[in-house]
This record gives sequence, C-alpha cells and structure tokens, in this order.
Amino acid sequence: MNNSNLSVIILSYNTKDITGRCLGKLKISKEYCEQRLKNKIQVIVLDNGSSDGSVGFIRSEYPWVKLITSKENLGFGKGNNVCLKQVKYPYILLLNSDVYVEEESLYKALAYFRVNLNCDSLGVRLNYANGRLQPSCGNLPIPANIFFWILGISSIPFIRKFTNPFHPRDRKFFSKAHRVGWVMGAFFMLKGEIYNKVGGFDENLFMHMEEVEWCKRIRDQGYKIWYVPQVSVVHLHGASTNYDLSSSFINELKGIKYYLIKHYHPFYFPMKLILITGLVLRVIVFSLLVKTKRAKVYMEGLKVI
Repeated sequence: MNNSNLSVIILSYNTKDITGRCLGKLKISKEYCEQRLKNKIQVIVLDNGSSDGSVGFIRSEYPWVKLITSKENLGFGKGNNVCLKQVKYPYILLLNSDVYVEEESLYKALAYFRVNLNCDSLGVRLNYANGRLQPSCGNLPIPANIFFWILGISSIPFIRKFTNPFHPRDRKFFSKAHRVGWVMGAFFMLKGEIYNKVGGFDENLFMHMEEVEWCKRIRDQGYKIWYVPQVSVVHLHGASTNYDLSSSFINELKGIKYYLIKHYHPFYFPMKLILITGLVLRVIVFSLLVKTKRAKVYMEGLKVI
C-alpha cells in the first residue's frame, strides 16, 4: 500500500449545490494528486439527513463517492465518527462541504508531511469567497486566554504579547507555517494512527468546539499539529447553517462550557463567573451602541452558562 493513500471525509447537510461544487473541485485535485504521488484517494460523503435531494444528486452525479446516509442530522462530531470507521488509508482529511480545494491542494498537503517529519496533523489557510483571510487556527483554550476572550480584550497588543490567544486575529499568526494548538475542521488532515490511538470526536459536542476538544486530546498524546498557509482553499463559512453566525457564537459558548468542565473542572466555577461578567459587559456595550441584535445574542449566551 502506498503510504500516501488518503481517505477524504465530507459531511453534507442541505447544501446540494455547494456540495456538488465541492466534489467537482475535489475530483480535479484528487486526480492531480493521484497522478503525482501514484496514490489512491478514497472519498466518503455522509449525508446528514438532508431534505433537498442531496442523496439522489450525489448518487447519480458522483458515483466514485462512497455515500453514507443518515435519517437525522448527527452533527459534525458524530457524523465524522461514523465515517472515520470506514477509512481504509493511512492519511485522513476532514473536509467541509462548503470548502473548495485547488488543483494542488491535496498534493501539497500530503507532501508537507514528507517535508516536515515533525508534523502529525495540519490545517491550511482558509480564505473567504472574496479572497480575504479567514482565521482558522489558534492556541488551545485555557482559563487565562478564555478570560481575555470573553472580556473582548484578547486582541489588545499588550495583552496579545503576553498571552497565547484562543482566537488570534493578528495576520502575522497566519503568515507562516508553525505549530498550533488547534485547527478548524473545515480542512483537517491527519495521520490515521492518531485516530487509532486517540479515538474520534467527543459526541457530546454537536457543532462547534468539537475539533478544538479533539485537538486537546491529540496534543495530550504527544502529537503535533501544524498550520500550513502554503496550502490554501476557499471556505464559504456558515453555508450549512444558512450563515446564521449568531447561532455559531451560542454553540461555541456551549462548547467552551463543556470543554472547561471536562478538562479544567477545578477552575469551572470561577470561570463561570468570568464568562457571565464578560457576557453582561457585552450586553451593556452593544445596547449602548444600539446594536440590539448582537446584544440579544449575548443575552441568550447568559442562559447557556
């Protein structure tokens, strides 16, 4: 077996046209990579209970895909776990259905493991559809950087200099390849041995923070995660949730709560007070700025904590 053989996993949920374009782009990249590396690439698509005709469309238009169907939306973590049990090759790529790869994307990502023997898993540069950089990795959350994040001051230069932000926004952070704490699951390539040793996603997390929690366990087992901007893809970001980014914040907050209880249980009570304080301050500030929609999101966040 070629040790560069790759299994690609895609979850699809009511994004028929977008998933179709994703698979079209992937086919081009797949054929280019197979030609260059003489490897084999398996593509697994899980349809997460779509009602827009995605199943029939994928089955008829993309017969080279291994299609798995679910009657319900399993979420990101559980859905990927179903597919991870079906992989047959030594490298795995988790790819969002709203990500469009370039012709050389798969080849470059796999080749990076040969260039950097210190790399066990990687994420790549994500761009919005307009070409603008999309922050897609960061440092693992710990009580200190969550404290600065919820207060909305983690991007202040003085704070940023002496902390490792959970959600970095500094463009320098994304300008070169380096080790990171977590990468977004939109394009997440890893050695299959990681899954064999660490296991899959924590299925208590439905959507948001599940890849961060997984990266925490991957790092705890001694594996190294890299961000590699030499490889770039387009990520529409939010297509599967109809671009409702307010729900993204609420789901992330739920995930942070679960993450803190699981990995930092002794610190959760004081962190809960800090999260509440940060949310109340956000409600006050955005109410004064007459940005009532944002203020309502943070009010909803108080119910989560």
